[in-house]
Amino acid sequence: MSKVMSLLELQQSFYSAVFDAESTENTEFYECIKPTVNLTGEQSVNIYKDSILGGLTEALFNIYPVCVKLVGEMFFNHMVEDYLKRYPSDSPDIGDYGSGFSNYIADFEPAKELEYLADLVTLEWSWHRAFNASDTLAADICSIADLSTVAEVDQGSIHFVTTPSATLVRSMFPIQQIWQVNQEDYVGDGIVNLDDGAVCLVVWRNATFGMRIDVLSEQEYEFLQAVIDGKSFSEIATLPCASDLPGILGRCMQTGLIAGFTLVN
Repeated sequence: MSKVMSLLELQQSFYSAVFDAESTENTEFYECIKPTVNLTGEQSVNIYKDSILGGLTEALFNIYPVCVKLVGEMFFNHMVEDYLKRYPSDSPDIGDYGSGFSNYIADFEPAKELEYLADLVTLEWSWHRAFNASDTLAADICSIADLSTVAEVDQGSIHFVTTPSATLVRSMFPIQQIWQVNQEDYVGDGIVNLDDGAVCLVVWRNATFGMRIDVLSEQEYEFLQAVIDGKSFSEIATLPCASDLPGILGRCMQTGLIAGFTLVN
């Protein structure tokens, strides 16, 4: 006679059956599933399992098209099968799945020769998140136009805010070039020299120009990282990027990367 499970135990067992097919506890769970004329308990669960894993696999193929193109569909599918076991989904939103793929690839021995691949996957994940990011700032964020109303004594307490879609990416390799030459509309010889060196990038969505991958200087990257880290204007003024702070700030506000600010005393 099969064990009577609580709802929580059933949920945990179902999760295990989907993401850990080798678990010895799955047999006990299958016995709790009432069979039909044509299907055993395990076969019934496998219908849902195939649907869930198939959906997650398709999502990863859609999020990482350049990675798929570089390694081939068969190799990518092999990586995904193992990734699904090691990184089960923990969000009801399928769009959240795949954030750990870069870390997984960095430790995936068969992909070690493609030393730039993990960083490229980080870039593709950043594109995915930027594309789906909200356009709306929090209600307590002041407009850039309101900067003129801030008293001089309070200017050091300004905390700038980036547009919600902005994500910073660094790499020792020219990953933005690798990404670009693998786009369907790319025209050129497709050659990328990995010795071109390190890059600092911001991936974001601009209201006028759409999705963007912009190359940053070290100072621009330092400034934006400080903004994202929540540093005040007075704190940013002590950083090396302060030597070109008026220019950097002006460019970021003009393009829309800096979308607002708060005053924190």
